[in-house]
Amino acid sequence: MSSTQDLKTIDRGAIDIVYKDKGSKFIGFAKHVANAEEAMAFFDLLRNQHHAANHCCYAYRLGPQGLEVRANDDGEPTHSAGTPILVQIQSFDLTNTAVAVIRYFGGTKLGVGGLVKAYKATAQLTLADCSFKLEVVYQKAQLYFNYRDIGTAMHWLKQEQCLIIEQHIDQKCRVQFNLPAQQLRHAQEFWNSQPEILFEIFKADGY
Repeated sequence: MSSTQDLKTIDRGAIDIVYKDKGSKFIGFAKHVANAEEAMAFFDLLRNQHHAANHCCYAYRLGPQGLEVRANDDGEPTHSAGTPILVQIQSFDLTNTAVAVIRYFGGTKLGVGGLVKAYKATAQLTLADCSFKLEVVYQKAQLYFNYRDIGTAMHWLKQEQCLIIEQHIDQKCRVQFNLPAQQLRHAQEFWNSQPEILFEIFKADGY
């Protein structure tokens, strides 16, 4: 990815990007997605809109490190369609991104090599038509503190631009929040110097 703190993803997507080869028409689409469910809904919508098409091939890449991936050839020879699309998403260094290519068969077979070239070219043209943005990666954490320290805790949360998820305010207080990941080390150092307030980080699977 572009850095350990930011995700490069699509800001403005692309639709109806056309590539033609020997009568076959390839139409590319790309958009930002937050999860696999959004990606699959996007692909299902395109299938319904292009129900007369021969193939709807696609790929998506998700997550902070871009490790959640899926590619589908939708009846084309294995790795001739979905994989070239996925490779283009990776070559643009994108995540949280879905790309689909609709194919209308033109009567002339392209062969595996020709298909790889066509799907790669369509995906490349489609992504080149998009604009991109960097999304902040957040780390979930929480603070435990006595009520007398609420001013210190809340001032820090506001100063560090944390997004509060849940809070319980009583004599013993607990606040869960999302912290920009690039500020994590600074947060650990700061709270290590404030032993009266406990700072805890959520792991990927909870704690």
